[in-house]
Parts: sequence; C-alpha cells; structure tokens
Amino acid sequence: MLVAVLVAAVALGVLQLALAAHVRSTLTACASEGARVAAVARQGDDAGVARAAACAQASLGMGAQVAIAHEDVGGRDAVRVTLTGEAPAVLWASGTVEASGRALSEGSHAP
Repeated sequence: MLVAVLVAAVALGVLQLALAAHVRSTLTACASEGARVAAVARQGDDAGVARAAACAQASLGMGAQVAIAHEDVGGRDAVRVTLTGEAPAVLWASGTVEASGRALSEGSHAP
C-alpha cells in the first residue's frame, strides 16, 4: 500500500512537470507568432499583442498577460513578445510561466 501511494505521488509529480512544460512550450510558440505579426511593417505592435493573446486563449483556454518590447539584435531592429500565464496545478500551488519570442522587424536593414 505504501509503495502504491509513493508511485501515485511520483506519477502526479511527473504529470505536473509535463503540464508546466506543455504550457511553456505553447506560450513560447504563441509569443513567437505574436512577434512575427508585430514585426510586419503593415500590422504593428497592437496586432502582434492581439495575435499572441488570441493564440494563448485558443491553444490553452487561458488568458495571458502580453508585453511587447523593441530591441536591437546584431544591429537590426527586432520585436520581443513576452507572455506570462498561470501553470496548471496538480499537486501543489500553481505558479506563473513566462515565455518570449522575437522576430526581426520587416524593413530593417543591417548596417
């Protein structure tokens, strides 16, 4: 009986880690997609934020906080989108998961 409880606890722990990894991977994909949309010259930051948030909602069924920043990558302009959301809880209290993606801005040229 004691072994069964231990095995169940370990299985739930592995499930918790797998869920957290899935959420982080999905948020990274959504952040990258939002960054690509924001990097397109015709669409801009608002479209990238909206796309990242919609992707997180559609993929995970959860809202995520979206932050966008412009940065320099090797002398070229880039857009970084960061998503922050809640990790699902199985055994212990849920925490926050943060993931980001970036894309080079359209129309920016290397010096």
